[in-house]
Amino acid sequence: MKKSKYLGYAISHDEVAVITIRPSVVGFLRKYLICFAPLIALIVYHTFKQLFLHLFNILLSSFVFIPLPVNVNDVASFVSFAIVLVVLYFLSWVLRSTEAQGAIGLSLIIPAVFVAFKMISNPTEDVFRLLTDSIGLYIDVFPIGVLMAVAIMLVRTEIYRRTIKYELKDTGITISGGIWRKQEHSIPYNQIGRVVLEQSLFGRLLNYGTVIPVGVAEWGAEYYTRGVGAGVSGKITAGIGYARTLKEVSRDPLKCLYGIKDPEKIKSVIEKMITAPFRAEIDQVEYLKKIYEEMKK
Repeated sequence: MKKSKYLGYAISHDEVAVITIRPSVVGFLRKYLICFAPLIALIVYHTFKQLFLHLFNILLSSFVFIPLPVNVNDVASFVSFAIVLVVLYFLSWVLRSTEAQGAIGLSLIIPAVFVAFKMISNPTEDVFRLLTDSIGLYIDVFPIGVLMAVAIMLVRTEIYRRTIKYELKDTGITISGGIWRKQEHSIPYNQIGRVVLEQSLFGRLLNYGTVIPVGVAEWGAEYYTRGVGAGVSGKITAGIGYARTLKEVSRDPLKCLYGIKDPEKIKSVIEKMITAPFRAEIDQVEYLKKIYEEMKK
């Protein structure tokens, strides 16, 4: 097998990290705040609790002939708040917010685990009593479950932030991180088409932001499909539909330089590294031009 004359250089060349950075704590502030989603929902629910109970009782009045073996207010509290959390979970899934999904999911699971252990340790053959005790205990431990879920997700988010590392090397950008599944992406400078800088008002005041390298092969871009529809059922079926697909830059911490300090400086360094070969060619042309002019004398 013939050896390529470029093989030695390719193997022997060790990349040099020019700058190594991580997402800042301030840059991750939005993700920390999202972890409080179930706690905020709990506060809002207790603020409007009487309204929720009133609506539930109106719905229950249609089935007043059905005997209920449990306290109606307990059932109303359990069902109405569970619905609120399920709706929030669906919204967080649509918005792809891992922090909100985790906090809301744990808020529903942790009280259920408490109830299960309690019921196992104190078994009873009375189904109605078991149901009553389960619902009452779930409601009692739910605030504790919410606080535990928020604490767990805050710790998880901080660990996730610490795993992320951004390296600006002499040949490209390396993005790595992850808790359960580690990812590592290498983006050569010659494959970056543009660099996007995003800073909120607080970001400009506190000097943090997100730098998104968008590649010529669509790296750093994501497609979102949004649609509106309507329909009429019956003997005559009719429908109206509309959909639009948008291409937006990705703000995933493992697909961009998320929440970093001095983002303008980092953006400037990346742009200089992108244009380095072109500037080197211009300098080489100028140098050859000088040699040519010297030879003509």
